Amino acid sequence: MKRLLLLFILLFFVTACMQEESSEETEERVTPVKVDRVENEDFVIERKIAGRAASPDSSPVMPETPGEVATLNISKGDRVEKGETIAVVRPGGNVGDQVELQEIAVRQAEKQLDNARISKEQAQLGVENAEDQVELAKQASQSEASQSAQAAEAAKQQYEQAQQIADETKKLVDEGTIPEALYTQAQNRADQAHAQYQQLQGQKSQSSSAVSQAEAQVDQAQQQLEQAQVAVEQAELQVEQANVQLNQAEEQAANEAITAPVTGEVASLSAEEGDMVTNQQPFATVVSLNPMTISASVTPEQLDLFEKGQELQVDLPALEKEAASVIDYISSVPDDTGLYPVEATVDNAEEDIKPGMMASFLLPENVVEDALIIPTDGLVEQNDETFVYKVEEEKAVRVDVEVIESQSDFSAVSGEITAEDDIITSGQLTLSDGDKVTIMKEESDEAR
Repeated sequence: MKRLLLLFILLFFVTACMQEESSEETEERVTPVKVDRVENEDFVIERKIAGRAASPDSSPVMPETPGEVATLNISKGDRVEKGETIAVVRPGGNVGDQVELQEIAVRQAEKQLDNARISKEQAQLGVENAEDQVELAKQASQSEASQSAQAAEAAKQQYEQAQQIADETKKLVDEGTIPEALYTQAQNRADQAHAQYQQLQGQKSQSSSAVSQAEAQVDQAQQQLEQAQVAVEQAELQVEQANVQLNQAEEQAANEAITAPVTGEVASLSAEEGDMVTNQQPFATVVSLNPMTISASVTPEQLDLFEKGQELQVDLPALEKEAASVIDYISSVPDDTGLYPVEATVDNAEEDIKPGMMASFLLPENVVEDALIIPTDGLVEQNDETFVYKVEEEKAVRVDVEVIESQSDFSAVSGEITAEDDIITSGQLTLSDGDKVTIMKEESDEAR
């Protein structure tokens, strides 16, 4: 009996101690939690459409004339300014021989021009001489005409007198007064006088013909002068063309300074000093980094979300930032994948956006006006019910809510909460309505 009584007392004492300890634990249990404040504002749901950054301008670098790289001032990855000398190329081949040949061609053309000018001067003298001959012929014609007229008049009178005598002699012969032989002699003298008269008339025509011939020679000399003038003009043109070709040959023979076509970064470089480069294959490429182009391919359903000139934010995860962009190209024709290319321009003054970086367009798809916005982490779903815990007087108070719209970071809800309420966002999964809580300070708060 004593043993049983002792055992009963011991069990009672142990049970009492356990109940006391349990009561103390229940009274002292406080759950540490983190909170965030409810905001009352418009809730915007964004859609992300993935794309990539690309340079809008990739410019090849090559010389105008093939040759050897005498000086190279750049390396791959260097930043260059437009117009900056990045290399010097020494022309190769027989460019020196070409200069010498063109110099000979210029001298030959100048010699032909001198000859043409001499021929023109001679033709001009020929015209002047022919004109002088016309004047002389006219003067001679006038002098001969005067003398011929006098001689012809005298011959005419002699002819008329001789013919009159012959006619009178004929009458006497017919009358039988004188012999016929006398008439024959008289008529012969008349015929001789007539022949002399006609000869003098012919000399007058010959003097007029000499003037005509001299004038014809003037016309011929004028034609030769015109031909000589044309020859001079052609020779002058040949000299000009030869000088142009000489200048081109000299430019090709001179060292060529290669300049950067755009401001940007040297994306590729395939030549070193001493290497031969051509005007057919670029030896370097310079890409422009400001501005940059953001390119994406969208479905036909997404096409209506974009509009040319539209301003959109672009998410750049590699840089952990967003940037403003402007849509400047929307294709109306799908590519080989059936998607539609869309491009936007984004300022890249700091040149931290590199070609090939991932970038996403942030498209506002839906807006809930004047919404209660809480962190999505604060939502608790249990038995088809959704609720949150807000902190009131160091206790967790359960509040049922309805989710209107939700994203990974924030959600728009309706329920018995108001702006400025503190919603538990960490530690709420172990809570019950009315549990005592303590708000943990953020590291930034502790630092302050």
